[in-house]
Amino acid sequence: MSFLQEVDLGSEFGPFVAFRDNLGFVPRLLQAQTLLPRVIEAQEKFESALCFRQTMLSRVQKERILLVVATALRDAYCAAIHGTVLASLGVAVSGIDELLADYRQAGLAAADVTLLDFCVKLGCDAPSICREDIDALRACGFDDEVIQEAVAVAGLAVYRQVLSVGLGPEPEFQLRRLPEDATLGGARDRGSKTYKHSAGSKKGPYIRVPYRSPINYKAFALLQSSHGFIPNFFRSQTLRPDLLEAEAEIVTGILMPENVLNRFQKECILLAVSGANLNSYCVAVHCNLLRGLGMTPEHGDQIAVDHTQAELSAADRALLDFALKVGTRPAEFGPGDVARLREFGFTEEQILECVVVTALNNFANTVQMGLGIVPDFEPPELFEQNKVHLPSAVSRPNDERTGVETGVMSIADPDAALVVRAKAGDLDAFEELLRRQTRCIYRVLLAILGDPEEAKDAMQNTFLSAFKHLAEFQGRSKFSTWLVSIARNAAIERLRKRKEFESLDDGPVEGEQEFRPRQVRAWSDNPEQTYSKSETRQIVEEEIMRLPAKYRVVVMLRDIEQLSTDDVARELGISVPALKARLLRGRLMLRESLSPHFTSAAGRVAG
Repeated sequence: MSFLQEVDLGSEFGPFVAFRDNLGFVPRLLQAQTLLPRVIEAQEKFESALCFRQTMLSRVQKERILLVVATALRDAYCAAIHGTVLASLGVAVSGIDELLADYRQAGLAAADVTLLDFCVKLGCDAPSICREDIDALRACGFDDEVIQEAVAVAGLAVYRQVLSVGLGPEPEFQLRRLPEDATLGGARDRGSKTYKHSAGSKKGPYIRVPYRSPINYKAFALLQSSHGFIPNFFRSQTLRPDLLEAEAEIVTGILMPENVLNRFQKECILLAVSGANLNSYCVAVHCNLLRGLGMTPEHGDQIAVDHTQAELSAADRALLDFALKVGTRPAEFGPGDVARLREFGFTEEQILECVVVTALNNFANTVQMGLGIVPDFEPPELFEQNKVHLPSAVSRPNDERTGVETGVMSIADPDAALVVRAKAGDLDAFEELLRRQTRCIYRVLLAILGDPEEAKDAMQNTFLSAFKHLAEFQGRSKFSTWLVSIARNAAIERLRKRKEFESLDDGPVEGEQEFRPRQVRAWSDNPEQTYSKSETRQIVEEEIMRLPAKYRVVVMLRDIEQLSTDDVARELGISVPALKARLLRGRLMLRESLSPHFTSAAGRVAG
């Protein structure tokens, strides 16, 4: 039995017959998905097109890739299956043992070793793939069609790994002890990078395909219906029309039905896990699709960077927690994670579909990075500013001195060392973090709430929330940014209880009348210079507090706290154009209210 309930579809269920004919048995990994027969049907069509047919790569070559990548990913269940299939194809048991121990010492041809090196690197660390990896394959005589097929096979190994982790099927064969050799990926989770690459060699596409008219493909019609456009992900795989059609069917078969999870939930899963996998292409696609479902760009950006700070229901946040763990931190996953989703009211079918959508996402992320498929849309600025671009920029998974998991510090953060100590239980370090941020957090809260006492209360709640959730801080943004996000959410929650609440999230309202100052006078100083003078500080502060909330907060952070435009936009979760528009309007409002106090003698006009 697996983690989830199963139903009997009968021995003559079509996909079961196909797997039995090609493998000699029906994997329990399929039986663990019987609550959603449509998923099994789509998976069988895809695997038949990719694995069961004799194509450019032989069955033995493909099963060898699946075995070695499963071993690298620490997927003992799938490694046992592929070892059994290789034996049925005539590979000696000793040869299988050698592949498991170290494929480089298994007596394979140099070209096959290079192919396995590429597939292991792709399966374990897709963001590190670069043009040189593809050139190495071409130097061994592999053409673009073979390379595309190898990328898809490696992607299938990643897909199956997520299923085996998330569903926990009972093994049908004796599991073998997997080696701890770091060259095979070791016990690493996806996302902990070990490979080196050059940033300049990562620009795709790595494989050129001739233009094919969309009318020539049934798959393109399916995709036009499900996505509203034909993503480059599929346009880049027309060298194998049969595989393209099978991929389109598995994508639409999993994403289109809304009788279990709805499309919004599925797209949020795809976006969050793609963000964690550092896949800019897929983040851009799913942000765009979520906009079509009514989500604001700022909301989508936040899910890609850190879903815990997004405006989601507690249940949907738990769903993304689950997907991220099974998709990017499999070593931490267990039956308790399934039980927690049940506590939030998710059904067995919904949990199963979450696992399947996550598996599909990791397959797509792997294929996109393996082929260097060019983006359909510009990746969100917030995500690009916070993502890790090179393995050398990633912190070690564990701090050597404390043994505490530090996560990924994606951008330079002056608080990073204190965060590590605080996570290890150092209260002094946590207090120092708060001391550094107290002034900024108070200003943010005061600017939003407009009431000093309420700002102080909200600040205490912010710090308490940060203490409770510090372990969840992944380091994909600066600690100060994360803390400001908590403060902003706390302040907005208080504002929502007021009748006069004005959203900080909405963009400019269509038809909103532009503010025009009634008095225009020459100033002796600009607002920030004026504020620096202690004798006038109180006057400026009082006038800032009179501004409407959405203008008050941007003036306070940009002009008084002197944060950069990008930092303010990121911390408030709005776009840079929206921020600039609000800042201009806020400055004009403030300028008019302060004009009677700070006009120069030369600029005064007689009444």
